[in-house]
Amino acid sequence: MTTQDIDRLLSEASKRPSPVYLAIGEPFQTESVARRLIEVLVPPQRRSLNVETYDGRVAAVGPILDSLRTPGLFPGIKVIWVRESSLFLSSEKRSEITAAVLTAWSDDRHAEAADKLLTLAAMAGWSQERFTGVDWGELPDSATAELLGRSASRDERGTLEAIRAYCMERNLSVGDYRDESGLLQDFLRAGMPPNAVLLFTASTVDRRKRIVNVVREVGTVLEFALSRERSGALTAESVDALVGQTMTAVGKRLTAGAQRLILQRAGTDPGALHMELEKLCLYAGEASVIDDDHVRASFRDLSGSWIFDFTRALSQRQPAVAVRLLRALFEQGDHPLRLLALIARELRLLLLARDCLTDTFAGKWNPRVPFADFRDRLLPLLSDEQREAFGGLHPYALYQSVQHASRMHGAVLRRAVLALHELDIKFKSSRGDPRLLLEAFVLDLCRSA
Repeated sequence: MTTQDIDRLLSEASKRPSPVYLAIGEPFQTESVARRLIEVLVPPQRRSLNVETYDGRVAAVGPILDSLRTPGLFPGIKVIWVRESSLFLSSEKRSEITAAVLTAWSDDRHAEAADKLLTLAAMAGWSQERFTGVDWGELPDSATAELLGRSASRDERGTLEAIRAYCMERNLSVGDYRDESGLLQDFLRAGMPPNAVLLFTASTVDRRKRIVNVVREVGTVLEFALSRERSGALTAESVDALVGQTMTAVGKRLTAGAQRLILQRAGTDPGALHMELEKLCLYAGEASVIDDDHVRASFRDLSGSWIFDFTRALSQRQPAVAVRLLRALFEQGDHPLRLLALIARELRLLLLARDCLTDTFAGKWNPRVPFADFRDRLLPLLSDEQREAFGGLHPYALYQSVQHASRMHGAVLRRAVLALHELDIKFKSSRGDPRLLLEAFVLDLCRSA
């Protein structure tokens, strides 16, 4: 939905609200619209008694419907807001919820990741005892698929263990899950009570489920879609739209350089992007214009774009630049093991690119080849196996990898991958300061590159 669509919806609601709304999208999008809708429907002095909010992940439908049947204590409209309701989920959506769990955890949204994992456990019929006692490393693939909707890698199982520990530390437990969508469906078809509005917000729904179509028939469904690249990254149009909404809301504007930097750092998660934009605005303080210095100082790199600058520094033997990038990442809280994994992945991509230079692109590549020619003339030469080995890398990222690999020897890259493996062992055995070890690795690699 565009800003104009939202304004039109609120204008219509002020005259004649729908009996039920379902807003589908990222929480920062749906909750903002929900609050604005409540502001339109219920005056401030009546909200304490005429607005009720429920956590849809644990709340049963029965008490919600009973509350809808009870008129508000003040005259006017009564709003029931059910957040992140599980009524619109089905087992077919488990893999999408799993992806959201892992993304939320990696972006340090630990509470959100925990809530979603507990929802999955409840949907799979797990008891609290099973959730507490499960050995994720030994859990059979069949049981993993029953819970997550797909199998899980060793690293993902480690993440699930970390989330389980988070839940236990905070006494979060698996709730009872019953698909009560039929009860809600019968209630809506019978007709909503007068002066009552039921508002649902959900980040994930199964649009094929009957209850979604019933809400669409008797009320209003709002969908906040964001376009993405094939790699999963948000498109420039999606990023520009989110940036524009945030800046308009706070009365600030970006310089062209700041806009470009944000686009480079935007990543795949719109929720995390929204939080970084809010943090950026706070950092800018009273300044009405946000420039690239503000972005560099406060905006976390969500896309891993730093890796391109880092590998460029390695390939051009610029240890000072590479070390400065590492230190900046340490300062913003990136864990050494995560950085080690990202650097190892990039070096493997450089090795693959190096192999392409001596095989598929032999005699066809030179460092002055522009990206458009690379995309149109060289990229189609890659076999399906080579494309799969690059893991769906965005064409421009692949172009950058080939550029950097062309300046480095294959033997140096292979030694670097082995050195990183040894670093991984040292990190996990607490032998030395991880930061100093990574910096020493960078200095050695730049000398031999």
